[in-house]
Amino acid sequence: MKILIADDHVLFRDGLKLIVEDTFSDAEVVEADNFTEALIQVDRQVDIDMALVDFGMPGMEGFNGISTLRARLPSTPLVVISGREDRETILDTLRAGASGFIPKGSPRARIANILETVLHGGIHFPQEVIEAMNTLGRAEHTRDSVIATLTPRQLDVLVLVGKGHSNKEIAQTLNLTEGTVKVHLGAIFRALGVQNRTRAAMVCVKLGLAIERNGN
Repeated sequence: MKILIADDHVLFRDGLKLIVEDTFSDAEVVEADNFTEALIQVDRQVDIDMALVDFGMPGMEGFNGISTLRARLPSTPLVVISGREDRETILDTLRAGASGFIPKGSPRARIANILETVLHGGIHFPQEVIEAMNTLGRAEHTRDSVIATLTPRQLDVLVLVGKGHSNKEIAQTLNLTEGTVKVHLGAIFRALGVQNRTRAAMVCVKLGLAIERNGN
C-alpha cells in the first residue's frame, strides 16, 4: 500500500506519517512538502492508494489544487487536511472532489478512523456539510429516475458505493472483476452527471437507496 502525504510543516507531516504507519502496517509513505512536489510524486508513483494533502501548502492554490489532484488521481481517495474548519471551506473541498476532510486539530484516533473509512471507499465530512451539499445537488436526481437510468447491476454497484465499499469489496460481493466494477462506475458517473465516487455516493445516500435495497 502506498500513501502520499503532502504538507509543508515537517512536524505535522512526521506526525501524520506515524499515524499512517501505525494504522496500516503495510503502508509505504511517499512525502512532498509543496504542491509541485506532490504532482511530481503523483506522476512518478503510479500506484498511490490514498493521498493526504494540506489545503494551505505552497503552490496548492486552494480548491484549484484539489481539482488538479483529483484529475491526476481520478479513482484514488483524496483527503484534505486543513487548519481552517469553516463550513464553506469544507463544502468547497467536497465540491472539488475530495473524499474526506480532516481538521489539523483532530485527535490521533479520530484521524486514524477517518483514514480507514476513506481508504476503504467511504467518505468523511461533517454531517451538516453533507446535508448542505445534498440541498445544492442536482434537482433531477430522484429515486425513480436513477433506478430507471441505471441497469440492475449498475444499481447494485452504486448501492455498495453508497455503503462505503471499495472496488475490491464490490467485486467480491457481486462476483465481478475489479476491472468490470471500474467500467460500471464509469457508466454510473456519466449517467448521474458526476465526476467521482464521492458525488455518486452522496446521490445514493441522499435518495436512500443504500437503505432501501437489501439485496447484494
